[in-house]
Amino acid sequence: MRYFLMIIMMGVCGLMMAADFDISKPQDHLNAFMRTRGDASGKDVVYYWTGTVYSFIPGEKRRELFKFEGFNVARTIVKESGFELLTREAAFFKDPITGEILESWKNPFTGAEVPVVQIWNDPVNQDLDFPAEYLPYIKMMLPASDLGDDLAFYMDIFPFYPSVLPRKEFSEFSQHDTYQAAEFFQFFVKKADLANKKLNTVPADISWTRISPWMPFMRMGDREGNLVFVTRGTKLTNGWADMPQHIKDYVEKHNPQYSKAPTEFTEPNETSWTYFRKLWEQGLIK
Repeated sequence: MRYFLMIIMMGVCGLMMAADFDISKPQDHLNAFMRTRGDASGKDVVYYWTGTVYSFIPGEKRRELFKFEGFNVARTIVKESGFELLTREAAFFKDPITGEILESWKNPFTGAEVPVVQIWNDPVNQDLDFPAEYLPYIKMMLPASDLGDDLAFYMDIFPFYPSVLPRKEFSEFSQHDTYQAAEFFQFFVKKADLANKKLNTVPADISWTRISPWMPFMRMGDREGNLVFVTRGTKLTNGWADMPQHIKDYVEKHNPQYSKAPTEFTEPNETSWTYFRKLWEQGLIK
């Protein structure tokens, strides 16, 4: 999930809990999001999700193309007037019947057997150390819905920027010269947990939906249509220890560093499109 929790967040002024927590106060609102997304003590936080990937083509019925399973592991670094969020994430396309993580896939639209490029995004970092004068606007940048005993942070994101896979060079893999998508995140937390000053991180459930172009590995650059990712998940209580064993085994075999969050801030961030281009430049995409 490339933009899993990549939000434009504004400044921070005193991230530790006030004596009387009040979600209506900007500082406490930001603190609530920080403890929803990460851990104020700096410990790793792991979000895990599962879902389905569908085709969406004008004039055609949807097809269930993949089951989808992934995670994001993050570390919060408290700064003088804000914080950094250091993360990496991985997600895997799976056979919709067997649930097996795919190495290759027979494209039902073209009939071609293609290698599957899984999602390995490292890093997905955010520098959130902003001036304190932005704090009064934090609720505009990190909106939340009041659901009675619960609070739902939400982010509606519409990426729109020049594609790293321009059609002139990558017509087989890329539909457009512009990457355009839509991603919708929701984080559900209990107000009582947020008010508990002893909790550096709070239990949370999530949903994530994305509408995007075809993945480059599908080799459908000349075909119209989109993918729709529909997922739901949770923050793992015991972090990586609670990850399903088959995911642990796959990560250990292919990219063991993904079991932990990064330890320092680096740029630029990785996306599934930039990762694909790197593989292509290395001669690993035939």
